[in-house]
Amino acid sequence: MDLVGLKDTCEDREIHRVVSGTQIENLRTIFAANNGRLKREELRKVLASIGLQYTDEQYRTLFLQINTDHDEFCQWDELLSYLILGFQDDDPLAVQQSLDPPISEEIALKLSRQVYTIARIDFCPMVYYDGSISWLQGHWITTSREGVINFWTKEWKRSLRARSTPSRLKRSKTWLLDAIPLPDQRAFCVASLESELRFYDVVAGSFVLKTVIERLPHPISALDYWYERGQPSKLLVADCAGHVAVLELYPDRKVVISEQSFSIVTWVSWKDVMRGRYPPLVGTEFGQLLVDQVRMVRYVEKLNTFIAASEENPLTKRSGLNRSVSGGSLPTMVLQSLEDRSSRTTYHVPRGVTCFAFDPITELLVSGGPDCDLRLWDIRRPEKPSAVLSGHTASIVFLFVQDAGEKIYSLDQKRIVKVWDVRNRILLQTFTELTGVLCQNLPVCAFYNDRDRQLVVASNKLVCLSCCPEIPLDRTDGESHTRPISVLLYNSLYKLIISCGLDSVIITWDHCMNRKMSLITEAHTQMRNGLRESVEITAGCLDGKQQLLATGARDGSVKLWNISGRTCMRTFSMQEDCEVTALFWIANRILAMGWNHRVVEFFASLEQEAEYPRGLPWRKLHSDDILCAAVSSVTPEALATCSYAGELVLWMLETGQPYRRYNAANPHIRVPISFRAEETEESIEPKSDTRRKTIRMSLASRRTMVPVMMKMESRRLSRIVMPMALEQMRKLSIQVLMFLRSRPMHPAFGTLLGSLETGVIQVWSHDPNGGYRAQFNAIHMAGDRVIAMASDASNRFLFTGTALGYIKTWYIENCWIPDADKFKVNKPSLRIRFPFLIDDVIPGRAKRSARSQPIPWLLNSFQAHRSCITGLVYLDSSELLLSSSSDRTVRIWTLGGRYIGLLGSPVSWEPLRADLPPPATGYRFRIPPDLRREVSFTTAKVLRGAMDYQRQFQHSSIGLERSRKCLPAIETYGCPLQEPLVNTTILKLAPKEPVLPTIRLERTFLPSLPVYSHMTQFPLNPIAPGAVTTAMEQLVKGTRELQFARLPVQQH
Repeated sequence: MDLVGLKDTCEDREIHRVVSGTQIENLRTIFAANNGRLKREELRKVLASIGLQYTDEQYRTLFLQINTDHDEFCQWDELLSYLILGFQDDDPLAVQQSLDPPISEEIALKLSRQVYTIARIDFCPMVYYDGSISWLQGHWITTSREGVINFWTKEWKRSLRARSTPSRLKRSKTWLLDAIPLPDQRAFCVASLESELRFYDVVAGSFVLKTVIERLPHPISALDYWYERGQPSKLLVADCAGHVAVLELYPDRKVVISEQSFSIVTWVSWKDVMRGRYPPLVGTEFGQLLVDQVRMVRYVEKLNTFIAASEENPLTKRSGLNRSVSGGSLPTMVLQSLEDRSSRTTYHVPRGVTCFAFDPITELLVSGGPDCDLRLWDIRRPEKPSAVLSGHTASIVFLFVQDAGEKIYSLDQKRIVKVWDVRNRILLQTFTELTGVLCQNLPVCAFYNDRDRQLVVASNKLVCLSCCPEIPLDRTDGESHTRPISVLLYNSLYKLIISCGLDSVIITWDHCMNRKMSLITEAHTQMRNGLRESVEITAGCLDGKQQLLATGARDGSVKLWNISGRTCMRTFSMQEDCEVTALFWIANRILAMGWNHRVVEFFASLEQEAEYPRGLPWRKLHSDDILCAAVSSVTPEALATCSYAGELVLWMLETGQPYRRYNAANPHIRVPISFRAEETEESIEPKSDTRRKTIRMSLASRRTMVPVMMKMESRRLSRIVMPMALEQMRKLSIQVLMFLRSRPMHPAFGTLLGSLETGVIQVWSHDPNGGYRAQFNAIHMAGDRVIAMASDASNRFLFTGTALGYIKTWYIENCWIPDADKFKVNKPSLRIRFPFLIDDVIPGRAKRSARSQPIPWLLNSFQAHRSCITGLVYLDSSELLLSSSSDRTVRIWTLGGRYIGLLGSPVSWEPLRADLPPPATGYRFRIPPDLRREVSFTTAKVLRGAMDYQRQFQHSSIGLERSRKCLPAIETYGCPLQEPLVNTTILKLAPKEPVLPTIRLERTFLPSLPVYSHMTQFPLNPIAPGAVTTAMEQLVKGTRELQFARLPVQQH
């Protein structure tokens, strides 16, 4: 069948970006004609017929990505799945699921148990006399039903406590129905059960009653206030009978002189306000709009309308009292225009509406009430809600809309907060932690601060919740995971980064474009107390073909994942509640180890799994938990494991048998291995005679330890030195192990690196005749240690990550090999690539700590994270270094230490090439915002690429030269000496040499090598031919004519 019709004119060879719908149908026909599968070469010919030409290496990679069954055939389902996943990866909205739930932070308790239950919360901003508003300054206000009003600072410290009492009856108690601040008037309005509105002046820490509107037809049950600079403020009042009115405030108008004009408190009736007899207030009544007591009223500035809502009283419903004058039933929610009183939109909700929220951007109206359902309304179609969201089991008392109508937060009487996705109409989160903080038998109120994106909830206590807080880009670039990252891998087949965290989430990243390709949440789970909980991922590895991923968790479970399909294929269990600390996939075997003190071998094939369903455990040679392990790919393959007690065991992978055993505290001594099956080795502590030998050896090796102690003293670190005898007996645990894979298994080569908790890295040879080779100090801060290590393919560089967040680069190509002295290092080229090597006026701690250490050579040192580095990955093709940390971030660095970006950050960077390093010049490198101000001089120099350092050095040298030129003569006694100092007639002085200019050395060494341009060039005179011969002959002749007196010969 002819599939020609497409020409590949672009460099992109992805199948899903090239084929059309017709060509996919033709491909399906070809597969159907061949029993639904094609061989490897047959598929290549079919792809070539549609214009997709691949090299052998490109097609091998493509076939591995498609062939998930690991056989020689490509099934139609495999190709179709590959195309679907490709379309999903190209969709920018494909992976929208957020790692953080909307409410992810802990509850912040602001106010402990209060005497009076809080009924309303408000925030009053600062309004200046010119009408400008400052939301950064202001105070919080809490009101109780008993009339107790508290004013708090933004840090929730009480600044004022007041009480509202009835204006006429001083001895009677009041019951507040609602209250609201008036920021521009510096006043506070209170509505009480006494059918009056009380206005208090809040100025200079005082709370004084000024105005009372009395004799209202019904008690006011809901208030709202709106103010804008240059416009009259509006106070919306709604009563218990469903009436709504709007009061416009004109404080500049004067009151007509009466008998109350000279009183401190002004009393005015409601009828006088409505009839215009009180100039500071202009009222407009809209009559009875709702069926019963108004629960909430809000003004909408964009539409110049207000929205009011009420609940439906079942008693009035049965008696027919909830009907209007015209005979129709009254609505439970209304949208009323202020300009046209006849423009009104009514909504009928069963059992009424307690609260609502309106988004002016999308014009989305959301209502909630006693029926426990959320209704989404189109304000222009009030007949039926556009969607109904069910999930609450109690009456909804508060809700708000966030992010332009993308999320809805709802709070019910049971203190349960639910977050909804408006676009997909799904529930995102159910937050139940408020039930354990707030009292269950008391009413609850809430306030949403949209500027700080905080939800304030109160009853007998007051707490704050952060709801999808915005990332402060001036202080951080964001986060990659919600919890510390434990695994960082690079998939060379798909050219993707894989990160796993303690949040039980697996993410694949396209680091070149800063894209999240796939997301797997709750990768490991367990049932505890009837609830499904996520389990932390602690280890991970890839198979040899880079198609499958194995992850280990804290509960001892091991799962196999299909990377392309994002599905779990199989699940193993090493041991219940036994953390997996290391995983390795060797051919068809999976090696897992951890807190069970041994290595357990699982089989990837189903045939062998049936024989060993719980895995095949190896011999137990560790007396404590296995902390780290490493695998050597050099033939014969070997495995190194180390426990918390410092026991280092080397295994042959082919046979699974140990062949060498050491202790990190005594690296020079081999610990014997007993091959008797009946003997269990629980400890490798040396016996008494061996301990004495160890003590004698340590005492005899004092001289060898003196230089080490001198090195430690030169580092100026605070360190408690243990006695020599006890230092050798103390248990030291190895934090991380790494094999140098390019080096052969030979006793003369250092092939295994192990980091101790003291910050020292030990070098071993894993050859049976090898052993301990050397060690070097890898830290420069007291209490630090190396947690992660990585190297390039040729083992030229060693990258170490420490517990304090430092990354160091060491040159190890000429270290721990035979004839290391004969190895030549091109140091000028390394100085160009690493700005750290530029000379400093005062060397930093990193340089001083490695100054007396001949090998390895420290090439780079800078602080990359604020907390512990958990993983390092180096990409040889693009010369990029990726680091993961317990600060929940994955960062990308160049080989020289320049910062590119953070995976998952909203701050994008220029696209990277997977096969080329970023350009040294012209690329927009950045500095991490969290490291911008609080780093050392050395780290700042590396992050800036020594650009500012070079400019600063040049400025200082120029200033020094200017100061030298302007330096006055030094006066000793009287005036300075004047030339000539001696009489020229007596002694003729030699001719003076030309004055040399001020020497300026080029010391930056970047971006070029030093050029000594300060050398003075003297004029050269040509020599005539034969002149030198004549001058030499005259000199020889004159020498021969000289006669020297002979010394007398002494006779003995």
